Amino acid sequence: MKPMERSEVEKFIRELEQQLKVVVDFGENLLVKTGEGKIRLVPPDVFEAAMVMPGVQQMGLYVAKWRRYPTLTIEGCMFLCSADHTAVVELDREQALTWMKGGPVDVGKKAQLVIGVYRGFYLGSAVVDRTGRAYPQIPKWRRIPE
Repeated sequence: MKPMERSEVEKFIRELEQQLKVVVDFGENLLVKTGEGKIRLVPPDVFEAAMVMPGVQQMGLYVAKWRRYPTLTIEGCMFLCSADHTAVVELDREQALTWMKGGPVDVGKKAQLVIGVYRGFYLGSAVVDRTGRAYPQIPKWRRIPE
């Protein structure tokens, strides 16, 4: 595991601002890219300690995934400073449950990427198709079972 270079972090943050229309602040923490485009947030002292301990396979907080476009996890949304209202979708209880089960939610013709919010709590981001259905990017292990 190796921390992302400063230029790569800046590019990632720029893409979040352009595509998801959000401003994030990860502070002095390191961003570490792991398998499948996952990005973890790791405090520098934790990273240093992990580098001297053999066998450490994971560390930090899973905050985002970055493939063709960046998406934020629920934990990644904790680092939001601001979000454009066009990229935020207010969900009712039923929609929030569907979202957390990983099912599609009708949000109308919003942006291509949106962030779901239920009662002020961010539920991560979703990809919106042409018909206005949002497909939440919730990891399988995190979903509410059917």
